[in-house]
Amino acid sequence: MPMFMRRMVLLLLVILPLASCGRGSDDILRDFYRDMAEGHADAAVERFSPDLHKKFGEDELQSAVARWTRDIKAHGGLADVSLRGGVVTYNELALYDVTLTFNDGTTKSLQTSLVRVDGDWYINAAI
Repeated sequence: MPMFMRRMVLLLLVILPLASCGRGSDDILRDFYRDMAEGHADAAVERFSPDLHKKFGEDELQSAVARWTRDIKAHGGLADVSLRGGVVTYNELALYDVTLTFNDGTTKSLQTSLVRVDGDWYINAAI
């Protein structure tokens, strides 16, 4: 194989995987909880699925995020977000067991599901 072809193959092997790397459901989920911990309510609300936006509306979602933000602050902030689980069906739905560790040493366990819509991951439920 000529040197030019070898370089092209090597270049494609490096570029193609990088081009397909998007923000995975793990990243979106961690960012969701960090947004709330840092008081970025609008960014957290944007991470909810279009269906949740339709069902509850902006005001209700903002209110829920505000409650969670107050809860996080009452525990001194968020120290860590631990995830177990992940993509469970056809790369379109992800269910996680989440453990939030707060700066005061307490933890909270919950389940969160994400749904993939048009290639992007969104929070579908957080209980």
